[in-house]
Amino acid sequence: MTPKMLARAAIARVGQRPAPLSLSYEITWLCNLSCEYCDRHTPLPRELTREEIFRALEEFRILGMLHTHLDGGDPLTHRDVDEIVGWLRQQGITVSMNSNGILVPRKLPTIRKLSLLKISLDGPRDSHDAMRGSGSYDRAVAGAVAARDAGVKVEFTCTVGRHNVGAIDALIDIATALDIPVVFQPALNSLFSGTDRDGSSWQLDVQSIRATFARIEEIKRRSRAVGNGWSSLRHFRRFPEDTRPPCAAGWVLAMMDPEGVLFPCGQLNRSDRSNSVRTLGAARAFANLSRAGCQQCWCARLVEGNYSWGMRVHRMLPPLARSPRPLGGAR
Repeated sequence: MTPKMLARAAIARVGQRPAPLSLSYEITWLCNLSCEYCDRHTPLPRELTREEIFRALEEFRILGMLHTHLDGGDPLTHRDVDEIVGWLRQQGITVSMNSNGILVPRKLPTIRKLSLLKISLDGPRDSHDAMRGSGSYDRAVAGAVAARDAGVKVEFTCTVGRHNVGAIDALIDIATALDIPVVFQPALNSLFSGTDRDGSSWQLDVQSIRATFARIEEIKRRSRAVGNGWSSLRHFRRFPEDTRPPCAAGWVLAMMDPEGVLFPCGQLNRSDRSNSVRTLGAARAFANLSRAGCQQCWCARLVEGNYSWGMRVHRMLPPLARSPRPLGGAR
C-alpha cells in the first residue's frame, strides 16, 4: 500500500467507513497459455463490454478508488487493455498487472504506465515449461527484462508446490542474475470451489511447506532476490493452519471478475453470482460485500497488504533466525 492509501485505509478502519481504495479487476479469463494448474484459459460467457468496463471503473473512481490491479487470464490479451490502462492513469489511479510476460515486449507503451508488473515464474526453464508449455520460460524472462529495461518495477511470482519445490535455489539464482526479485507463496487447492477443478495434487504436505519456507527465510536474510516482506513469511510459518490476519477485504479492497461480479477478495468461493456491478452499480455492489474476513490467506502480497492495513508493525519485522532445515519430504 502507498502512504496515501494507508492514510485513507486508516480512516476507513478507525472510522468504520469502507471505501474501495484498491480494486483487483480480472479483465478477462482469456489467456495465451494453458497452464496445467490454472482454471482460467478461455473468456467467461458474459464478460463486460467496453462501455460497461468504463462505466464500472468510473463508478469506482467516484467511490475513491486509488489503485487498480489488472489480472486474468492474461490482461494483455484483452482488446481494450491499452485504452483501459491509459484512462486509469489519466484519472490519477495507479495501475499494476499480473501477466505471463508473453505480450510484454509488444505492449511496452502500456507497460510503461504501470507501477508494477508481476510475472509468474515457476522455476528454471524445465520446471516452468513443464507446466506452461514449451518456450514459455524464455518468453516470460524476455517480457520481464523488456519491462525492467523500460524502467518499470518488475517482480516474479512463484507459487510453490510439488511441481517446483526442488527448484527454489535455481530460481533464486535466476532472480539474482536478472536483478528482479521473486515473491514466493504456497500452492493451495483451486480457488474456484464449486467447480469440478481439483488442485490438491499440486499442494505440498505440511512438513514440506514449512521446510521450504524456512529455507526461503534463510535466503532472504542474505539476498535481495527474495521479494517477500517479512509479514508474509512469518504468516507462512504455520501454513496451512488457519492463521487469521487483519483483513482489508470489503473494507478497502474488492475484486471484480470479468462479468462484473464483485467479491471482497479473489480467494473466496465464487458460486454466488448475484452481486453484479453490471446490474446493481458499483456503490450498491460494494455496500453488499461481507467484511468478516476468512480464516486463511495464501497470496503473499495480499497477506502483506492486510498486515499493513491492520497496522501490525511487529509482524513486518524480521523474526529471530531459526536453524535452516532441508527440503525433506518434498517430492
